[in-house]
Amino acid sequence: FDGFYYSFQGNCTYVLVEEINGNFGIYIDNYYCSPHETVSCPRTLIIKYETHEVHIRTVRQIPMTVQVLVNGVLVALPFNKHGMNIYVSGLNHVVEIPFLRTNVTYNGMAFTIKMPYHIFSNNTQGQC
Repeated sequence: FDGFYYSFQGNCTYVLVEEINGNFGIYIDNYYCSPHETVSCPRTLIIKYETHEVHIRTVRQIPMTVQVLVNGVLVALPFNKHGMNIYVSGLNHVVEIPFLRTNVTYNGMAFTIKMPYHIFSNNTQGQC
């Protein structure tokens, strides 16, 4: 969010961003890709919005296979429910939350998060 690059190389779940006053958060669950190195790969990108939870899970690296679960249930895409639009665009799985004007993409290895400053200014915590 500040234009800097951060390394998330732990074998754990990171809080990428949480609303301080609200019901929104994004998390990345990493695991060590190789037992011989301390380099981690993303396992699941987790998006919590209100009372709902989206898991975009990397099932296999080669070939890249990704699954999307909403509230613990595997869903087909496109998915439009609970104030979220989830779809595939090229290599990316995209979660849009129109009310928050937020866009999250995940391709199994990398993610992007776009959030408007006027909604989230001074109202976030986590790695942001």
